[in-house]
Amino acid sequence: MLTVMAFPAIVLAGKIKGTVNVKGLRTPADIVVYLSKAPAADVNLSKAKFVMDQQNLAFIPHVLPIPVGSSVLFPNNDKVDHNVFSMSRTKKFNLGSYKPGESQTVLFDKPGIVEVRCDVHAEMAAYILVMKNPYFGITDQNGHFEIPDSGYLQRVGINSIGDLPSGDYSIKTWHEKLRTDKQSIVVPDAGDAAVQLDLKRGMPGVLYK
Repeated sequence: MLTVMAFPAIVLAGKIKGTVNVKGLRTPADIVVYLSKAPAADVNLSKAKFVMDQQNLAFIPHVLPIPVGSSVLFPNNDKVDHNVFSMSRTKKFNLGSYKPGESQTVLFDKPGIVEVRCDVHAEMAAYILVMKNPYFGITDQNGHFEIPDSGYLQRVGINSIGDLPSGDYSIKTWHEKLRTDKQSIVVPDAGDAAVQLDLKRGMPGVLYK
């Protein structure tokens, strides 16, 4: 005789949507808002494509959040040679000098913050945030965000992430020039949860303790 045990299904409820207001910055863009702890998620990275480009002596995008285990492509679409490197604890690497039209790839297999630099051009700097889970968002020019950021995830080739189950969550923020903020929020049984965050200039905290 086969005994079948029934378990309650996880019902997906909605998203966390919000706005970040900042003091001391020209724009509230590129602020990462994320869940410090999140429900288990099956993240299929087989078709994911994350790119940090090099154009006009700048890294594009300036802030790139990625799920842990992702690879990032570093193409040189500039008119000069670049040497991309990082001395961050999360991921140390040095790609050496490479010419326009060439590219390199780096695997990021540990959560944390990676500051990216160019050894040839000291003014070039960017940040890769290696996230423990896919429940994060990044603000647009108006400071708006949503978690999970389905549009962002789909653009990079991740289509398997649904909405959040109802329950209590803690959200955190990260920006290199802003103090980290942390707030509790409840996702209801049906519909989205709304939040407003007010951030000030200062030293950010670590992603995860």
